[in-house]
Amino acid sequence: MSETRRPPTPQDPSPAAEQLASLSRAESALARTWLRDDQGTGQGRLGTAGLLLIWVLPALVVAGVLGLAAVMPLWAAVLCVVAALVLLGIGLGLAGRSRSRRASARLAPQTWRPLREDADGLDQARPASGDLERSGG
Repeated sequence: MSETRRPPTPQDPSPAAEQLASLSRAESALARTWLRDDQGTGQGRLGTAGLLLIWVLPALVVAGVLGLAAVMPLWAAVLCVVAALVLLGIGLGLAGRSRSRRASARLAPQTWRPLREDADGLDQARPASGDLERSGG
């Protein structure tokens, strides 16, 4: 009995398609890992800013107010200390946000380049559509 081979259908993935799917999943996982590593530094700075404002704030307020109250009225000392703490918190928050944005911007080309190279390589290896029609497929 002679077996006739049927042409592959979209439901029957070829080895190349399986390799491409596996490769794209692996590179996607790698990109997620890079993103977490780079943005982790910026997120850490934001967390540090939050801890600074929450846990150290009472001690700094008391020390600053007591120190400034010796040279100015109490209400002015309180305002100066609060303004300094707000500016410090804003500065740390902006520094963390800036770091996170730079990491995201730098990551984009680095992430997509290998995927584009793989797709270009597959396009070059794929036969032209006219070749498939002529082969009697």
